[in-house]
Amino acid sequence: MSKQVVRLCRLQLANLFGKNEFRYTKDKAKKKRMMGLGIIWIMLILMVIGYVGALSAGLGMLGMAEIVPMYLYAIASLLMLVLTFFKAGSILFSMKGYEVLVALPVSKTAIVLSRFLSMYVTNLLGGLLIMLPGIVVYGYFERPGIGCYLLALTGTLFLPLFPLTIASVIGAGITAVSARVKHKSLVETMLMLVFIVVATGGSVLFGKSAEQMNISEWKNMAEIVSAQIGTMYPPAQWFGNALLGNLGDFVLLLAVPTVIFAVFIGILQKYFQSICTALNAVNAKNNYKMQKLYSSTKVVALWKKELKRYFASGVYVTNTIVGYVLALLASASIFFLGMETIVAAADIPNLDVMIKHGLPFVIVILMSIATLTSCSISMEGNTFWQIQTLPVRSKDVYDSKILLNLTVAAPFYVLSVMFLALAIKPDFLELMWLIVIPGCYLVFMSVMGITVNLAFPVMKWESEVRVVKQSASTLIMMLLSMVCCIIPMAGVIIAGEKPADFIRLLTVAVIVGFTAFLYRKNNKKELMDIIS
Repeated sequence: MSKQVVRLCRLQLANLFGKNEFRYTKDKAKKKRMMGLGIIWIMLILMVIGYVGALSAGLGMLGMAEIVPMYLYAIASLLMLVLTFFKAGSILFSMKGYEVLVALPVSKTAIVLSRFLSMYVTNLLGGLLIMLPGIVVYGYFERPGIGCYLLALTGTLFLPLFPLTIASVIGAGITAVSARVKHKSLVETMLMLVFIVVATGGSVLFGKSAEQMNISEWKNMAEIVSAQIGTMYPPAQWFGNALLGNLGDFVLLLAVPTVIFAVFIGILQKYFQSICTALNAVNAKNNYKMQKLYSSTKVVALWKKELKRYFASGVYVTNTIVGYVLALLASASIFFLGMETIVAAADIPNLDVMIKHGLPFVIVILMSIATLTSCSISMEGNTFWQIQTLPVRSKDVYDSKILLNLTVAAPFYVLSVMFLALAIKPDFLELMWLIVIPGCYLVFMSVMGITVNLAFPVMKWESEVRVVKQSASTLIMMLLSMVCCIIPMAGVIIAGEKPADFIRLLTVAVIVGFTAFLYRKNNKKELMDIIS
């Protein structure tokens, strides 16, 4: 069975990373795009290594190097929990791949283990990316023996088990709750949004408790933070204690996640087929009645189709709406907490001025975490031929997808601007920038998302997660949006009052001009020319 698990896992990973496609494709343009994506991934990896190394070095300089391992362990676990939470249900319990594999001479246990193993490998790569730079910095400050590094590596290998299991249970629970509901995608979305709000609120409360420490407590900072991390996530404290030579905690670190994982796997493989069937069942009624029919313009009809497709997919909604939710939460927090409270808690000179200048860009950064249009074309998948055969222009299709993005973003944009306006009480010019800058960026990102997705379409996929979270267009769009927001925001914050207004005006002019350029460029791309 072990050979079956390894082969199935290799197949899934090869599909995920596009190994065979890159190796055997004869399309030189596609190879160039994939090589460009590889370069972007390398740059992203280097950025993460640099950030983790700088964070660890900063803690070391503050005399808190001993908490670096457990701190990074907790961060890596939280990231794995959140990322796996969004994709566990659609990967583990997908019937598409199962229907193909069940006809082959492979056991159900091998199928279950291979799916877990593929997620374990991807999570482990992310965990190593976070843990290894931190352990190197920890070793520089603490000078431990070689045994410490062996314990750290072994503990990191077991790191993904607990978050993976918990996220799978939560994801399966949410899918099970929503499976028997009429509007199950809406229920699934609401449950996931509740999880996001609770997780965000918990992190804010944790940060607030840390801010209450005064200067006299800096000497005991390591013990305080260590106790807080241990209370919130005991495996992180076990990991930190294991590196200090506590073998009992090291045994707990390996044994507890392994036992929980084994129990979950045992239950899952026993009832896997019935669970998949139940979770993917669709209820249909035969009570359709002909009612009054309405006609619409081509763009409006396509837009309605996009709306139905969007809200029919829990994965699509939750992964693209999270940025808008965070923007609204941030704006509401500023309104309810008050600008004075935030400035006083941070104790940074001129922070109120910097916040007022940078707020429009901060909201845009949050909203640009995931843009709908960056994957809306790829979401058509193997049904794209239907649109290609309709008597519509490519411009109509692109306009409907842009309109979908603006429709979803509009309520969050309006509420965020209202909360911020009431919180900071801006003058007329500041209010204008607060309204105009995020609005221009939303249109710009909607259009640029189409451009990026046209350059990196993925029309052949089995799971929506592959398109929404793991596609090249989603990653590239996220990086481009961040760069386009951070550069002008930094200029506005550094500049004085009048130069800041000039930078804002120049930014808006550039964004509007570039949006018009990309819009015309997109419309020249014919639907029949789009291939995976």
